[in-house]
Amino acid sequence: MKISILGTGGWGLALGKVLEGNGHEISFWTPSAAEVESLSQNSENKDKLPGVELPKSFRYTTDMAGATENAGIIIFAVPSQFMESTAALLCECEKREVSVVSATKGISENSLKRMSEVILSNVKWLSADSVVALSGPTHAEEVARGVYTAIVAASPNQNLAKSVQEIFSNKTFRVYTSQDIVGVELCGSVKNVIAIAGGIIDGLENGVGDNTKAALITRGQAEIRRLGEKLGANPLTFSGLAGIGDLIVTCMSRHSRNRFVGEQIGKGKSLSEVLANMKMVAEGVPTCRSSHALAYSCGIEMPIVNAVYETLFNGKNPRVAIEELMTRELKAES
Repeated sequence: MKISILGTGGWGLALGKVLEGNGHEISFWTPSAAEVESLSQNSENKDKLPGVELPKSFRYTTDMAGATENAGIIIFAVPSQFMESTAALLCECEKREVSVVSATKGISENSLKRMSEVILSNVKWLSADSVVALSGPTHAEEVARGVYTAIVAASPNQNLAKSVQEIFSNKTFRVYTSQDIVGVELCGSVKNVIAIAGGIIDGLENGVGDNTKAALITRGQAEIRRLGEKLGANPLTFSGLAGIGDLIVTCMSRHSRNRFVGEQIGKGKSLSEVLANMKMVAEGVPTCRSSHALAYSCGIEMPIVNAVYETLFNGKNPRVAIEELMTRELKAES
């Protein structure tokens, strides 16, 4: 099968390696002609997947119509802030009989929509039962090197989710299915905000430790579940791979860009200073704004998300934010 991947970041390239290894023909679209030239000549993305040799069979182009022509599956793997414009470009192409996989984690700042909703809003010829969200504890750096990984394919169309499961799965990449696309996408988005808080804990000295991180992960999961339940998600999703699994790896891993951002802020750097020195996108930063706004619009209390928002955008001292969380009104756990 021909599979088209929109985006040439680490995650898109890693998924391409998985699918190429499963015998599929892979083409990539990127808006950058320089990136097309570099990837075509070097078969490596030195900034995003250093040391990973990419298959010579990969094809790269800036032509959306050419990249997606005759594709059986189109995968969106662009940063969330480019999802709307990328989907609009796809909509300009002639209608395709195709399944779409959203591999991007985030919530739109403009509309507060999940990524599958952004795709459907902009690609007018797509229907909801042709879209799958792919999410879980998956760092591109490890997936690209064949590290054993498990992930979730979620769609209201169970047959489509099973089809994507079969296409992606192999001996190192195991895919589970879910019909809870709302919960799976919310987990994949908001966990990045909690991971920034986890990084702040790592960056601070004195008074924080493993106890602190464990409390953060557990209470962070409770916040995400509250939001998800309000929006119709299945509560069990938040205890699964897309929920607690992705939350753990993003809060703990050295590969996590969001954890890194938080760590640098915990060490005293400003957000602008941290982002200026990063080559890759930390999705948790824009998602902090959108998830903060979404929680407010839903009337859902998310104190950790709010604390991260105040720290990133209003200059609150991280230690003050932690002390405020610890001294909130006492209550039952559930």
